[in-house]
Amino acid sequence: MNKLKSYKGDIILVLAALVYGSGLVAQKDGMNNLGPFTFTAIRFIMGGIVLIPVAMIVRKHKSPEQKAAEMPVRKMLKGCIATGFVLTAMVVAQQYGLPYTTVGKAGFISGLYVILTPIAGVLFLKRKISPRIWVAAIISVVGFYFLSLSGGIDNINRGDVLMLITAIAGTIYLYTIEYFAGKADTCIFTLLQFLATGAICLPFALILETCTLHDIYLAMWPLLYAGLGICGVGYTFQMLGQKYVESERATILLSLETLFSLLSGMILLNEVLTFREYIGCGLMFAAVMLAETNSKPKKIDEEIYKL
Repeated sequence: MNKLKSYKGDIILVLAALVYGSGLVAQKDGMNNLGPFTFTAIRFIMGGIVLIPVAMIVRKHKSPEQKAAEMPVRKMLKGCIATGFVLTAMVVAQQYGLPYTTVGKAGFISGLYVILTPIAGVLFLKRKISPRIWVAAIISVVGFYFLSLSGGIDNINRGDVLMLITAIAGTIYLYTIEYFAGKADTCIFTLLQFLATGAICLPFALILETCTLHDIYLAMWPLLYAGLGICGVGYTFQMLGQKYVESERATILLSLETLFSLLSGMILLNEVLTFREYIGCGLMFAAVMLAETNSKPKKIDEEIYKL
């Protein structure tokens, strides 16, 4: 029975990775009608709202002792606002970069946060990491070269640079979450930070971008997929899957989103990579796999959900 539950969890987590990976297609398609801040504001407000019933169900099944041990919502707000600013920087950089690169490349480059996170822990928090992380970092640099720099520094794609900024912001985001969300209800914290992100983006959208109701209507399907699909369905699938699968295995399965982003771009957007870029994708995927098969479970993995 335990093995059956494990297989069930594996399937659910692969489905979550599919939702996350294909979500970049929706994000790119949404840029045809909406600006980065407008699209981000609407999708995260939608995502926060759709998580409210999920949070209520999760909280209903918690014991009084578990509820008492958690951080009060009032104290969460400071952390939610802080993570909202970091999340805004991460996602808006991704939105700005998507029109200039392929969905496949975007998925692999932005996924570098998996390797950058432990390295940042060594440099800034004096933490120790396995030697395999350093090997993974070297492989990922070589992969990034084949993916984005093989034509020389003068030919680097601005979208790839923005995806690298997304990965760096993602690293900061993970540690911000770790700092604030240690004792918080992860589901409530997540929906509050989604709403905070939407609220932060909204004034920028109103000031810097032009948007009509017709524009929102034209971008409705990408918005629904990015807001309800990724934040609602993907998040719920991940929570369900991680009930049956240990954290280390779960992160490996969720990393399949990079492959799904590549396949989604090829199938839905007819994107084609060069042979060198495929080599780069392969190297970067190998680096991520190597980093995520670290012998010690990662604490912050238990608090972070894909966006």
